[in-house]
Amino acid sequence: MKQSCLTNTQEHENEYSFTRQLVNSFTHFRMKKVIFILFLLNACIMRIYALPGDTTVVQTFSFEDGRQERRGSFEFPDGSVQYEKVLMYYTLRCDPTQYPACGEWDYIFNTEIFEPTGVDPDNGETIYQSWKLGTYVTPYGYGINLNTGWTWIYDVSDYVHLLKNTVIIQDGNYQELLDLKFVFIEGIPPRDVIGIKKVWDSEYSLQDFDNIVKDTTIHLTPDEVQVKLRTTLTGHGWENSTGCAEFCPNIHSLQVDGNTIHSWDIIQGCASNPLYPQGGTWIYDRAGWCPGMPGTTKEFELTDYITDHSINIDYDVEPDEHGSYRTFIYLVTYGAIKQTDDAAAEMIIAPTDNPLQLRYNPTCGEPIVVIKNLGSNPLNTVDIHYGLNDGSIYTYSWQGDLGFLEKDTVVLPRPDWNEVQGTTGEFWFELLNPNGRKGDPTPYNNKLTSSFKMALVITWNAIQFCFKTNHAPEETTWKLYDVNGNLLYENEPDMLANQTYIKDFSLANGSYKLCLYDSGDDGLYFYPYGTKGSAYLRRPNFMSALYRFEPEFGRFTQLYFAVNEYSELGTKIVANIKDFTVFPNPAHSILYLDMSDIHGKKLSAEIYDLSGEKVMSVPVPQLQVNKIEIDNLSSGTYLIVIKGGNRQIAKNKFIVD
Repeated sequence: MKQSCLTNTQEHENEYSFTRQLVNSFTHFRMKKVIFILFLLNACIMRIYALPGDTTVVQTFSFEDGRQERRGSFEFPDGSVQYEKVLMYYTLRCDPTQYPACGEWDYIFNTEIFEPTGVDPDNGETIYQSWKLGTYVTPYGYGINLNTGWTWIYDVSDYVHLLKNTVIIQDGNYQELLDLKFVFIEGIPPRDVIGIKKVWDSEYSLQDFDNIVKDTTIHLTPDEVQVKLRTTLTGHGWENSTGCAEFCPNIHSLQVDGNTIHSWDIIQGCASNPLYPQGGTWIYDRAGWCPGMPGTTKEFELTDYITDHSINIDYDVEPDEHGSYRTFIYLVTYGAIKQTDDAAAEMIIAPTDNPLQLRYNPTCGEPIVVIKNLGSNPLNTVDIHYGLNDGSIYTYSWQGDLGFLEKDTVVLPRPDWNEVQGTTGEFWFELLNPNGRKGDPTPYNNKLTSSFKMALVITWNAIQFCFKTNHAPEETTWKLYDVNGNLLYENEPDMLANQTYIKDFSLANGSYKLCLYDSGDDGLYFYPYGTKGSAYLRRPNFMSALYRFEPEFGRFTQLYFAVNEYSELGTKIVANIKDFTVFPNPAHSILYLDMSDIHGKKLSAEIYDLSGEKVMSVPVPQLQVNKIEIDNLSSGTYLIVIKGGNRQIAKNKFIVD
């Protein structure tokens, strides 16, 4: 397949629309007019050679290629420009000309590039080395709707030295229409990539895994002063009682010099998948993957373990007689870290209309953003400015302790949503003064914006919530909170199966959040099981619904809404409450709480996920280090609050990897 170029007016308009959206989504890019002018001059590849933060977009496969395995040769930048990061935009769309429009089953595919490494002396043909940029597992296609396309973004900056000049790319996804773009963002990288080394790359049976993937020493050059291990493993095969390797828990561990430095359960929680509902068993947890999501890549910084320009590593799994792991483990080497104090705006979780954040949007509550440390110094403070459209500018002083490349999910005080006129708006946030430093050497990575839809507004203070249980009423609960987190209403304690319950809400003007949780991870409906439940809001004595929840929601779903008007300004969550230390962070199965200076009677530790659901509560003695087991928590970010009775005493956040 040759490089895809735009050949008619409609294709130009489609590409122009994507370019406009892309440029607007990265507002730290300068010279937008230059981008559009150069785009029109070169319809195949947009090249921009300007100030840091500008972009070059390379279009490879497109929807017009149809549903097929794809392989092609494409022209990339020549490597003469420095890039802060390189992103791969992997966009899928269903094919309305086929049934099912998306593939019936969940299939795993890789996006690969092929690096020429020499010539075969026997036949004169070029020898290639393949590199996997990422893994994707297709969704169950019956009844699914990807609309105009769902985009997953892969950070492929570690391959920047391979993504230049003529690049051969292959992708095996023949289940959906695929559009594949590469976005090169100009600027100073956190550190220069020196090289990438293939450590293990194949499919290994669980029975033989430890005999093949074993203790390995990798020698480094003097320029390779920093190293990172990238691991992507997905488990497959389950025709046995244990469900291995696809469904069974399995502890994986990384050893350096014979000592275990990390261990974790490979199982990936799937019931909170943003792409839902799907036509098959999408809710079941899998080993390192979920239908309709990328395969899970874990990264480990190993610089501190370099000895005499070499590093010794091993990767272990629990053995089993059944199943196998598709494995690719690469060691990436770098030069020194370039900046000392550098904070980057990484992501907007809410508010946004990005479908990958569907479960947290639309919102009229607290904005949720992710920040990242790109400097060699620990990031301890940064000022966050944010706002809605061109309205008020809000400020928040963040404090923490992030090491190099570590991230934090930040919940910002609620803005005045009444500033937005209409049903859509734009949110932005910007980072200033990292560690008190005035001026940032990389200002182009400090700011992000997102477009969003406003939360539902209901013009009645009296509302009814109609809730019909399914066959397992003990699994599903619902709670209504005001925007400050106060619980106002909740379900009956002992609901019966397949019964309808009607709750009358009498609500003052302001903002609210209605949450549905299901401990069985199958929502109010999942096709193999029993009857379908339902949940919707309505005006009293009216049959039509003001809002109807999707019954097959998996683990949780939520609705932010306002009665007549949005609430006024918010305050900092658990304000004036002291921090305390939790470790390790990220954690896996055990979390330690250092409460050496926390006093109180009848203390408890309450853990909440990002949806606001309390997922755990355990008693904890004062003035000591407490150990709690968290092996039932899925990967993600959690808030932990120490309470004495109903009084909040201390709080912190932690990540489960």
